[in-house]
Amino acid sequence: MALNQMSLTQEDIIKTLRNLSLKIKREIEEGISQGMLQPEEGIYSRWKVNEFEYSEGGVTKYSASGENITKKTWFKASHKVADSTRKSNEYSSALELLAKLAGTGDEIVAGLERFIEKLISSILTDSTFNEVGIETLITIFLKDLKEEPLKLGAEVELDGIVILAPGIHFKVGDTNILLRQTTIEDLEKEVPLYGFSEPRLRPSAILNFEFLGRQANEIQMKVEQAITILRLFRVGSVKAISYSMHSESFTNIALGTLSSGERLRALDKYVITEGDVENLKKFWQAVVKALPQSFYELGEVRLDHKDIAYKRYCDALLLNGTLERRIANAVMGLESLFLKGEEKQELVYRLRIRVAKMFALLGHDPHKVRDTVGDAYEIRSLFVHGGHLAYKDEKKLNTTYGDIRTFLKFILDYLRISIIIWAFIKKGKEELLDLIDDALIAKDKENLLNGLLSTARNIVS
Repeated sequence: MALNQMSLTQEDIIKTLRNLSLKIKREIEEGISQGMLQPEEGIYSRWKVNEFEYSEGGVTKYSASGENITKKTWFKASHKVADSTRKSNEYSSALELLAKLAGTGDEIVAGLERFIEKLISSILTDSTFNEVGIETLITIFLKDLKEEPLKLGAEVELDGIVILAPGIHFKVGDTNILLRQTTIEDLEKEVPLYGFSEPRLRPSAILNFEFLGRQANEIQMKVEQAITILRLFRVGSVKAISYSMHSESFTNIALGTLSSGERLRALDKYVITEGDVENLKKFWQAVVKALPQSFYELGEVRLDHKDIAYKRYCDALLLNGTLERRIANAVMGLESLFLKGEEKQELVYRLRIRVAKMFALLGHDPHKVRDTVGDAYEIRSLFVHGGHLAYKDEKKLNTTYGDIRTFLKFILDYLRISIIIWAFIKKGKEELLDLIDDALIAKDKENLLNGLLSTARNIVS
C-alpha cells in the first residue's frame, strides 16, 4: 500500500497518529490508576528442564517435566482499550486521513488496527515505554505505508551443527547473523495452556538473523540460504527443525512459526570451535555471492547439473537408510558434475580421473581420491542393481578407510567441495570438463585450470 501526496501531508499524519497514541496512553494510565484496567491471571505450559548438558554432540544430557505456570496477562484489558479507541474521534480522524492518502479498503483498517495493538501492548507491558517509543512506532508505521524496507528476521532451531564457541556474530551485506549454542531458555519456552504436546526435537544450535526487506518469503529464502551455506561449510546433515519469523511491518503480516515436523535426529553433525569461527565467516561472505539461487529457491525450479549435484548431496546427507544408498546418492552427485550426458563408455574411468585431477590441484593425494571414487562407484553399481556389500567387501573398506561411515564422509566431502568449485567457476559443464581432460596432458591447460581454481581454493581448503 503506497501513500499518495505524502510530501504534502507528512506532518498531518504524524500529528494525527501522535494525538491518537497520546489519547491511548492517557486512557491506559487513567484506567490503571482508577482500577478500571487490571491484569488477569493467564495459565501457560512449558517443559521445565531438570537436567541439561551441551557438548560435542549438541544437547547430550536432557530431562524435563511438564508444568503449568501462572503469569499476568493484559489480554482483556487490551481488548477493552482497543474497543474504546475505535469509538474515539482520534481514531476516526486517523482512519479518514489514511484513507485520503492511501485509498480505502480493508488493508488500511488492518494496518491501523495493528499499529494500535502494538501501541497498547507496549504501554501495558513495558514500564519504560514513553513518548520516544510512540514516535518510533509512528516512524515505522509511515515507512511501512510508503513500502520502505523494514527489519525482518527469524530465529531458527537447527540440527546437524554444534557450536563450541561463544556466540558467533557477523554481518553479510545488510544481514546481521548470530549463530549460537542451544540454551535452557530455548527449551523452556512458554505457550498458552491448550494441553501438553510431546517434547519436540531438541535443536543442536540456534541461528538468528535480521535484515531489511518487505515480504515474509524473503525471510524464508534467507533461512534456506543459510542452511545451504552451513551444509556446504562442512559435511553435516544441517536442517531447520522450526523457525519463527518476525517483522516490524504493520501492513504486511504473514509471519509465525514454521515447523518441519521432523522427529528424527540429524544423521551427521559437525562441530564449530573457536578456531573455526573466522573460516566460517569468510566462507559465508564468499559463498553467499557465488551460490546459485536455485539451491535454496522456494517452489519448482529448472535443474541443471549443479542443482542435481546439490540435490544428491542433500539426499545423501538427510535421507536415512542403508549406507549403500547414501553412498550411491553421493556418487550420482559427482556423476552429474564430472560426466557428460552423451558419454556412455568408460564412465567409472572418466569419473575417477577427472575428480582426481581437480583434487590434485587442490592439494589432495590424487591416487587416494581416484581409488576412493572407484570404490564408491562399485557400491553405487551394487545398490542400483539391487545388491548389497558382501561381508568381505565391507571388511576391506573398514580396513582401508577405518569404517564405512568414514568412507561415506570422504565421498560426501569430495561432492561438497566439487559443488562449491562449480559454483565459483562460471563456465559451462562441457567446457570445464574438456579443460580438465586437457589438463591431464597439457601443462598450459593445467595452469589455466589451476588459475580458475584459485578463487575457490582458499574457501574449500
